[in-house]
Amino acid sequence: MEENNIQEIKKKADSFESQYSNLKQEFKDYIESSRKNEAKIKQEIKKDFVKRLLIVADSFDRVYKLNDNTSCDVVKKYSENIKENIDVIYNQLLSAAALTPIDPKAGDEFDANKHMAVGLEYSIAYPENSVIRTVRKGYSSENNVVRPCEIIVSKRPTEVKITKPGLWNRFLRWINPSKYLLSELNENIIELEEKIVSIEQNILQQKTANIDTDRCQGNESYETNNHNSNLRRD
Repeated sequence: MEENNIQEIKKKADSFESQYSNLKQEFKDYIESSRKNEAKIKQEIKKDFVKRLLIVADSFDRVYKLNDNTSCDVVKKYSENIKENIDVIYNQLLSAAALTPIDPKAGDEFDANKHMAVGLEYSIAYPENSVIRTVRKGYSSENNVVRPCEIIVSKRPTEVKITKPGLWNRFLRWINPSKYLLSELNENIIELEEKIVSIEQNILQQKTANIDTDRCQGNESYETNNHNSNLRRD
């Protein structure tokens, strides 16, 4: 009788020990899973915050890359000082957010993990499927790509053999010459429109340069007048 009681107690003890081991393992798995979820949530929050900062970083980058087509030394020096300050703030922003720019050089190999092709351009100056220029910088944080770099990818032009019109084409041209004349006229119109756009851009640049020159001369004359008035007072 006593032996039966002892066996039952041992069975209950083994059962309790097994339940305790299972609960302990489940609790351990729960703690580990909670930590992973917490780390994942923190990473997502940080990633979302960094993406918001990219808007500011892009604005600084655009302002820094603006070209100053001015001949006035005063305006040019003032613009360079502003760009230097913007560059300092831009680097401080990247350092505070732990961001690393992804800005490949022309001729670098295309990397699908870091680059995103937004256009193709035929070129023989660079190897095929290489970077021609960067449209928008990308950024990475802790070896994780936050935003890929948007680039233009090079493409080798295909060789086109120019052949003279055959007998059939010459026969069609002879039957319906107006069709071919209209096509040539459209091509001439397109070429003329491109020349007009180019001329308008040159005129606009010249006007901008004249405005900067007048502004610079106005500043210099203002400083000269102030200097002369001070001499008269003395």
